[in-house]
Amino acid sequence: MKKLFVISILSLSLAATPVSALAASSNAYTNGYNYVIEEDPQYNIPTETLLQQFPITYQTPAETEMSKKIQNRMLNGFYQWNQGFDAWENWGKVLYHPSSIYHVHGVRLTLPEYQKSMNMSLKSMDIQMGNFNNMILSGDWMAIRYDITTINCKTGKSNPGTTMEFAKFGDFGAKGAKVDEGFGGVKGPDYAAMMSFQTDAEKKQQEAFMQEMINTKLPVTNDLRRKYLVKYPTPLLTAQSQAMRDAILQNIDAWNQGYDTWSSNADTFFTAGVQYNLSDENMNLSQYKNAVKSLIDSEQIVRINNLLVSEDWAAIHYWSVVTDTAGNKTADDHMSFLHFVENDGALKVDMAWTK
Repeated sequence: MKKLFVISILSLSLAATPVSALAASSNAYTNGYNYVIEEDPQYNIPTETLLQQFPITYQTPAETEMSKKIQNRMLNGFYQWNQGFDAWENWGKVLYHPSSIYHVHGVRLTLPEYQKSMNMSLKSMDIQMGNFNNMILSGDWMAIRYDITTINCKTGKSNPGTTMEFAKFGDFGAKGAKVDEGFGGVKGPDYAAMMSFQTDAEKKQQEAFMQEMINTKLPVTNDLRRKYLVKYPTPLLTAQSQAMRDAILQNIDAWNQGYDTWSSNADTFFTAGVQYNLSDENMNLSQYKNAVKSLIDSEQIVRINNLLVSEDWAAIHYWSVVTDTAGNKTADDHMSFLHFVENDGALKVDMAWTK
């Protein structure tokens, strides 16, 4: 297996070329004109070449100039293997800009804070790459899903898993696309540890955001597009993409009405033979229903951050609130990748992955 960057492609796309070679490349560019790291050929391998080396299992097209820039940037990042923090920091000069924001497992970090957290992570763990499963591109957003194996540097213990990420890009012309704001994975057990990298003012903002999620009240309306507004909307230009959006919103609304309503809707939202992967565990529809039965009546989906659609694939990032038996509320985010097929005269999900 080939080496990857710790936690995420966006977060840890590291240089394939050793740091010494990077320096040599940089020196070559100082003979006659100023070196610009984004224009270094090692960061600008053609997309066609990279797709041969790193095929995307469920590939959807990059049709606009912006989506082509994002696709190329990410494939080049996929090519930059793990050479340690210094190499990752060099690659970050290509992928990010000074005002980039990255949410790591639910915590909002500035670029310097993000770099500090990654420096610490790279000292304690290594990650190896598996399959690059999805890259869904829409407008200036991207959603990716890929397999990873985390290796504890002290114990050598490995743990396989899947990572999902969403990111908004800005167009920097000849310097390519750079991340304005990214979301690396969902809120997890390291949430408090990640907040330690924030300033006191940022911690207050983080806590205020969580309170905002917890106190969210959805509008009372049968218009699901107004009830579940997407915070970062992306184009839905085809009848199929709009039908997929409407089916997703109907499924979310059914979830919020309780298990019985959702279970009935699930029989039409999913195919009978749907392959569902929930938190890295494969299940059929009956098993999935049983897995969420004890949760669903205490959970409300309160915000959709993203809903990206490309051809027959959709990726969604959303927030939910769980209320325990004592009335305490907790906000968490989730990411899903859904594949739609024509089944019994309707669009239905036959494959799904959710974190």
